[in-house]
Amino acid sequence: MRQPGLDPSEVELAAMRRRHLRQVLRIESQVYPRPWSAALFLQEMTRKSDRVYLVARWDAQVIGYGGVMLAPPEAHITTIAVDPAWHRNHVGTKLMLGLIDAAAAKGARSVSLEVRKSNLGAQRMYERFGFRPVGVRRGYYVETGEDAIVMWVEGIDLPKYREVLDGLRAAARGDGGNDRV
Repeated sequence: MRQPGLDPSEVELAAMRRRHLRQVLRIESQVYPRPWSAALFLQEMTRKSDRVYLVARWDAQVIGYGGVMLAPPEAHITTIAVDPAWHRNHVGTKLMLGLIDAAAAKGARSVSLEVRKSNLGAQRMYERFGFRPVGVRRGYYVETGEDAIVMWVEGIDLPKYREVLDGLRAAARGDGGNDRV
């Protein structure tokens, strides 16, 4: 549901810092049955040469976060989550844009991720970014036994893909496009 009075341009991305962890963990515990620990986030955040972790903030509030592991020419989205109160406000789209931009800047040409088979909303968002299903990891989510769909997008370094991202950026700014991104 769209937050009343939210201008999507007011949502900013920033590097995840230790000071954001309390708010990140609050979101993490709301959206994942087996949340990451503060120690795991800290361990990931210290790997600056091959990881990028971002937070999405509105005012001083962390409303989403995401991370990408870099192994050029490939990258892998390790986590992404948006506070449920902020769903449908382009926050996930902005995070994906930031993560893919970071991956491309570090030399990645493709990006992969896993998504719960039941998470059709996330799958639709990833498809707008050009991700396509390439496999299934049976029983990947240990806490529920649910399968993960492996999704992949290639050519993130090509001008044609930059056009896709530019269209998603415009939609996230409210300049047109699908307001459900």
